[in-house]
Amino acid sequence: MVARSNSQVRYRLNNWTAGVVATSVFLTPLALGGNRPAIWGFSAAFLFAWSAIYFGRLGFEDVSLRATTRHFRTINALFWLVAAFMLLQILPIADFLPRSWLALPNEAEPGRSISVAPGDTALALLRWLSYGVIFYLCLQIGANRSRSSLFLKVLFGIVVAHAIYGLVLYFEFDDSILFAEKWAYRGFATGGFVNRNSYATFLAIGATIGSALIGGLIGEANRWLDLLEKRRGLFIFILVGLLFIAAALVLTASRMGFFAAMCGSVSAFAISFLRANKGVSMVAIATIVIVGLIVSSTLLVLYGNVLVERLGSVESAANVRADLYRQVWTMIVDRLLLGFGGSSFDYAYPLYHAAPVSFDLAWDKTHNTYLEMWVSYGVFFGTIPLAILAMCFVTLLKLLRPERKDESAAIAAIGALVVCAVHSAVDFSLEIQGVAYLFVAVVANGMGGVAQRSLTNAD
Repeated sequence: MVARSNSQVRYRLNNWTAGVVATSVFLTPLALGGNRPAIWGFSAAFLFAWSAIYFGRLGFEDVSLRATTRHFRTINALFWLVAAFMLLQILPIADFLPRSWLALPNEAEPGRSISVAPGDTALALLRWLSYGVIFYLCLQIGANRSRSSLFLKVLFGIVVAHAIYGLVLYFEFDDSILFAEKWAYRGFATGGFVNRNSYATFLAIGATIGSALIGGLIGEANRWLDLLEKRRGLFIFILVGLLFIAAALVLTASRMGFFAAMCGSVSAFAISFLRANKGVSMVAIATIVIVGLIVSSTLLVLYGNVLVERLGSVESAANVRADLYRQVWTMIVDRLLLGFGGSSFDYAYPLYHAAPVSFDLAWDKTHNTYLEMWVSYGVFFGTIPLAILAMCFVTLLKLLRPERKDESAAIAAIGALVVCAVHSAVDFSLEIQGVAYLFVAVVANGMGGVAQRSLTNAD
């Protein structure tokens, strides 16, 4: 009876946790994409407060966690190693280090800390810890198969809601942001985000979730009527949701956002469909492909003229980015070991900024998250977050076993990793908290399958 009571306590707490995380994922992008220090503080405080309640209640009731660090020892160790290094970057220890490790152009003084902007690095550490909290909480959510499946659908619904919100702002409120006049990216759908590319990545992750769910449903169906009758119209809901997401995505006119969405969605759908291991007729497959092409073509014809036009300027945009990346690489080489500090690029880059990179624009981002990691934390520590994601990818692939029926959560997580791996090569969407929260929640929910394998109880 005590064990059953403990199980019920954990079950209720994990259900509440799903609601807390979903609330954070939904609300954060509404505040300018969550890309403001006040939002970083409020959202982190909200998550930390719930974590204190969550772990405090489990400890008081002497209840164990569903997913513990023993399932993810290496990832856990690497996460805290990065956090420790970020803290080290803030400390006033520059005088104790070789000056060659803290090189700056024109013999500029490096300051008292490794970071050239210790305040911003402290905020980067706060964000990193909040991502860790979401990841760990979502592991608990994902450790229960039915909850994980429901949570994935909730996350998809959140992205659909943001797509509708973006379309309403674009069409009904004269292309506004927060129902006020835009100061940037006018003429492009941005939803609650300032930057259209960040909004596009957010939508692309949602498209990937929808594709994973659709692929799973088609794989389970023996005939067309099964898709319409099963699960009370879930198939229709997902299709309509994907239509809203696709419309908003086209209106962002984000070239790489559109390409990343295609990569992630096709990957998720293909994995879901192929692993179902059922004989679905070629007529059904051909019909789905044709309908998809017709819908995509219709959206491009109706709303995609700007996107199509921008595809013609890919070469010139690539040349501009290449010039920027060459200068960024010079920064990386100068501080190969320690970096310039988390979120310090906009302070350090002006020391390196030179022609042919334009002086008419404010270059406060590297427009490449991989380079951003190396600029901020050096090549060694900057590679660790990428290694964590690579380990997540491998773990998720291992979860895709024939005997496991519903793996939509793991497949959606793989698709989300594909989306962000592609888009991060040319932009900074994962550096925007509204996108990062959704991304971490999707990946961790899929990773919860590791705990499903090791536990038999259903809480």
